[in-house]
Amino acid sequence: MKDSNRDFQERWKEESRRMFDSSEAKKSFENVFDHDTSMALLKLKDRDVIQKMYGTIEAGKESVVFLADSPKGERLIVKIYMNQAGGFRDMYQYLRGDKRFRGVKKDRKSVIKEWCKKEFKNLKKASKVLECPNPIAFNENILVMSFIGEDFSPYPKLKDVEIDNPEAGFKRVLDDIRRLWQEEKLVHGDLSEYNILLDSEGELYFIDFAQGLHTSHPEAENFLRRDIENVANFFRKQGGDIDVEKSFESVLEG
Repeated sequence: MKDSNRDFQERWKEESRRMFDSSEAKKSFENVFDHDTSMALLKLKDRDVIQKMYGTIEAGKESVVFLADSPKGERLIVKIYMNQAGGFRDMYQYLRGDKRFRGVKKDRKSVIKEWCKKEFKNLKKASKVLECPNPIAFNENILVMSFIGEDFSPYPKLKDVEIDNPEAGFKRVLDDIRRLWQEEKLVHGDLSEYNILLDSEGELYFIDFAQGLHTSHPEAENFLRRDIENVANFFRKQGGDIDVEKSFESVLEG
């Protein structure tokens, strides 16, 4: 075991020198993540998924998001769920009621691994009916997806964009919510102006699908209502006249 660990440390020292764009990027990774995460990252490199890692672009209590490049020079997002995430018990509650993830073990590492897999699967479904990051690969607690932005900058979040016609804007978001629910049997589960991006042409992108639920989940309709309320509240502040109950019913009815 000691020899194996020594071999890994030697390889990590060599590979990370090539993989990280700067010493700051490497330090930001190593200050947050553990041995298992480093091994998972190397495996993704061996699979020719990741070539270069840049610094963090967003950090939360459960995950840290890095900018990266593929071997072909395509810009990527590398989302790493922390193995010491404090909210893993809440994650388990989301998983337990989803028929796609029955039998998940309750220990922290198993829950976080399934959580990562869950977001990958949710993105696969969502990408069929709306604009969102394209899921590329996952390994253990690391999810790799396409970058939504230009150069090194993500597109702005909806919360940071001036809205000319709030009612029309709400309708566009609601149409995506409806397609997701009716066609892919999925609800985002955590939708708000903080995880909708807008490009310069006005195209909307949904991000952060980790909390997405199958419509058969016992809490699915409650989360659907909350998504609609969150988005409605944002557009109301922009001056929109929006009926949440009517909007909720329109999604259920299709």
